[in-house]
Amino acid sequence: MDKANSDDSSSSPSQNNMDIGDYDLSEWNLECLKQAAVEHRLARPRGLAWAILLQALPSPQADIVASLRSHRMFYDDIKMKLSMDPRAVIGDDPLSQSDESVWKQHFCDNELKAVITQDVVRTFPDELYFRDKDVQDTMVRVLFFWARSHSHVGYRQGMHEIVAPILFELFQDRRFAPKELSQILKYVLDDDYLEHDSYMLFNAVMRGLERFYTTGEIVPTPSGRLPTSKTVHNPNEVIRYLDQVKEEFLVPLDHEVASHLASCNITMELFGIRWLRLLFGREFTRGEIPHLWGFIFADGPSLPHIHFIIVAMLISLRNICE
Repeated sequence: MDKANSDDSSSSPSQNNMDIGDYDLSEWNLECLKQAAVEHRLARPRGLAWAILLQALPSPQADIVASLRSHRMFYDDIKMKLSMDPRAVIGDDPLSQSDESVWKQHFCDNELKAVITQDVVRTFPDELYFRDKDVQDTMVRVLFFWARSHSHVGYRQGMHEIVAPILFELFQDRRFAPKELSQILKYVLDDDYLEHDSYMLFNAVMRGLERFYTTGEIVPTPSGRLPTSKTVHNPNEVIRYLDQVKEEFLVPLDHEVASHLASCNITMELFGIRWLRLLFGREFTRGEIPHLWGFIFADGPSLPHIHFIIVAMLISLRNICE
């Protein structure tokens, strides 16, 4: 009898190996989501799963509604704080060059929005969803408010290609949702908070990517362009990271590839900066990106193992060329 019970337990799947159904949070927990992400079978709502993996939200067993409400209120607060109408400020000169001038900040904000818009309107030009003016405006607002609230980084070209897949996945989560939903999922998938949730997820992803976007000894002004002061970031942080990947991982695993790159004067940053800043978004098809990102997010918000993807891609290119 004991042996029979043992056989039954060994043949039945563990809690962590159970399939996760779309829009069914009953089996969701962090370990289960991690395994599903690694195996490319992450269920919808995928945006919610990403938020949990990136530790922006707790697992559904905790008070996920309260946490999500807090994030949404935080975004509303940022928008209100950074959207001041300069005409409402008495005594402020529109021609003032003072750093305290609301009018000066207003003009800088308009310049920053123009810079962001130039990139946003070119995002995934072959996809109808991103040609929609409302979608583009949402992307501009998310990127603008993030850049303004992270002044040590500001806006950098490439960030629009991070926020775009996030926004699209959140849209798809709502689009494919069944009519019958739990009260929790009704709140999670509220259309009125698509922009709020995009900001939350973008901010969570940037916790791991931010270091690859810093440009060294200068930080941007509110307009996103001119230097104002020194930053604590190493001026060559992304280059140092790529050199470390080469020396500590690529060379031991495939010395021939590393030597070939050196003999051709091909530095890691020539391709690696784009790979990192876009999170490999241009190296894979759009349909593959959600699965790849889920795999990456399974390691947590610091994205600690993306160097393995860089090395694997280089070795795979070697195999193709043979």
